[in-house]
Amino acid sequence: MLLVARFLGPSDYGSFNKAQSVVQIVFLLMNLGISSAMTRFIAQFRHENKQDYIQVYIETGILLSLTISTILTILLYLSSGYIANSLYQDPSQEILIKYLSISIIGQAFLALSTGIIIGYERMELRSLTQVLYGLAKSTISPILVYIGFGTLGAIIGHSAPIILSGTLGTLFIYLLYRKTKTNTRPITHTEAAKTILTYGFPLYLTIMLNGILPHIYTTLLGIYETNTQIGNYSVAINFTVLLSFVTMPIGTTIFPLFSKLTPKNPELEFLYRNAVKYSTLFAYPIIWTIIALADPIIQALYGNQYTQAANYLRLYILSRNLIGIGSICNQPLLNSQNRTDLTFKSTLIRFIAAAPLSLIAIRNYGVNGLILTFFTSMAINTTIDYYNIHRIYNYKINTGFLTKILTTSLITATTAYTITNILTLNPWIELIIGGTTSLTLYITGFIATKTLTKQDLNYIKQISSILGPLKIVINKIIDLLIKFT
Repeated sequence: MLLVARFLGPSDYGSFNKAQSVVQIVFLLMNLGISSAMTRFIAQFRHENKQDYIQVYIETGILLSLTISTILTILLYLSSGYIANSLYQDPSQEILIKYLSISIIGQAFLALSTGIIIGYERMELRSLTQVLYGLAKSTISPILVYIGFGTLGAIIGHSAPIILSGTLGTLFIYLLYRKTKTNTRPITHTEAAKTILTYGFPLYLTIMLNGILPHIYTTLLGIYETNTQIGNYSVAINFTVLLSFVTMPIGTTIFPLFSKLTPKNPELEFLYRNAVKYSTLFAYPIIWTIIALADPIIQALYGNQYTQAANYLRLYILSRNLIGIGSICNQPLLNSQNRTDLTFKSTLIRFIAAAPLSLIAIRNYGVNGLILTFFTSMAINTTIDYYNIHRIYNYKINTGFLTKILTTSLITATTAYTITNILTLNPWIELIIGGTTSLTLYITGFIATKTLTKQDLNYIKQISSILGPLKIVINKIIDLLIKFT
């Protein structure tokens, strides 16, 4: 998408994101919490060795996903003209939305397969679908845009990978189902559907409210801002993918793991506290390095095309500091203990606060108002979830650790930002110098503040395999920290 944004330019890239936001809303509407329910119940039934239940739940999930996605595909295709002409007042959006609508069924089965695969804890299969999606999107989109298909090429390059990875996900569902298949069915599909939807409906509302907000923001931007500003903002938020290298593996694996345990088991508190701690440890250096080096990052990749993107990136990534109080761990814990009602309530409060605030803030302050709204609403959501966890289970985060790593991050980011602003060199050279400075100061800070114990470092080394190719670098840093701790 970095290449696509560069080839299209701010205006066309903004047009692409406007069309995409409509279809993303449909993706949210069709889930009904089915994917999360698959993970929750398959993990539980595997732990209880109830293979016959798993078979019924998979069959039910397939029927629900196919029916809902087919209906929504037809509805969106038929209404694309109305959305383009009446909502956006931009007739060129019609053909873009029609092409995107064909990806809805693929997305439904991609989501379903993800839920089933994670429930089985077959993370290598999930990785394969993600790799296929990434490779397809990394080649189809930029090639079509480069050879002259423009925004339509980006749309096709967005839809085709979803369909391909959804097809692969369906194959994985079949392979897992075949191994589980038995001749007994202890419950009917109707009973299974009722359980899935009962569990999933509060979660569905949570996901929908959480997910619909960014598209409300994009729609408001489309009304009050130019395509160029939308393009700058879209480029900025693309860089949150850097955080997903560390947050996605943790966020993905803890839900089925939490689902196996009850609050009576002391291991649940241990896992929660350390999931928050280590996600913060890995995320904060990335967050604060991006904040410090936003200008050379954008200049190195885009030159002077996206003049506002660096400021937007710096402000947007700042909100990710909420990871330190469990923004990626709180809801998986509550959902795993069947407290989806609490996650829905906190998300509803967030939505009630964000919807009117976004209208006022975006109308008056544009993208900056949007980012302020996002940060405020996310803080409300995360704080309420953490309060509920503390109230019900008496679990607490490690505030001493959080203070130390935040102090180190502030000092590191300030130093790296100052150095790169004093230098007037090629942006790539500034990135190398700034990145080296950040890494050195983080290692020094961890040693000086005794942020990590030797036990912490050994734990991190054990789980570093989840970071894939980054494992080699992380392990070398850990060995260095162990030496001086």
